[in-house]
Amino acid sequence: MTLRIARAPALVALLVALSSPAVAQTTRFEEFPFAVGAGGEFVTDNGHASDVKAFSNRGWHAFGEVVLESGIVLQFRYMNFSLPGTPVVPPFGVGAATSAPDVRVNAGLASVGYLFREPWWDAGLFGGVGVYGLNPKTPSGDQTSTDVKETVIGWHAGLVTAFHVAAHWDLRVEAAAYLLRTDANHKPITLGGSVAYHF
Repeated sequence: MTLRIARAPALVALLVALSSPAVAQTTRFEEFPFAVGAGGEFVTDNGHASDVKAFSNRGWHAFGEVVLESGIVLQFRYMNFSLPGTPVVPPFGVGAATSAPDVRVNAGLASVGYLFREPWWDAGLFGGVGVYGLNPKTPSGDQTSTDVKETVIGWHAGLVTAFHVAAHWDLRVEAAAYLLRTDANHKPITLGGSVAYHF
């Protein structure tokens, strides 16, 4: 009995020590309301059947964000990625479609996200609007394309999970879908990750 009583203060001290980091992590949004980060993604285009190699295209992004209130963040992002080009389909479907060069995309996005907070990770939804500049690469060999150079508006939505690896740092995994108001039928989907610094 005496041994159990002697261990009680040690157990209380251990529980306090273990709970202290968790308490610090849950106030993270208040302590560090700003963040910047960068990362990359794999891209596929669900808009047309010519994208036979799913997620074979790549891209990168950089972002800055601010906490509007606990759990709600506003993010501004620059993205650079490529989409598979839209080939010219033979008349009446006779013959095989030719290959098409990729389309370079430069985009500026604004998103609002809602995150469910946990001691060591956050997860949630985000969505927003963006401006997308599409610039088809020059066809080579027997390539032909119906894509044109254009700047369009688009919408996006996705899921994100952020793992707290240090007081100021997190690693993120995200998936998003985009709907671009283009002449061609482009509906990109991205799977990616990033690292963010909070301050």
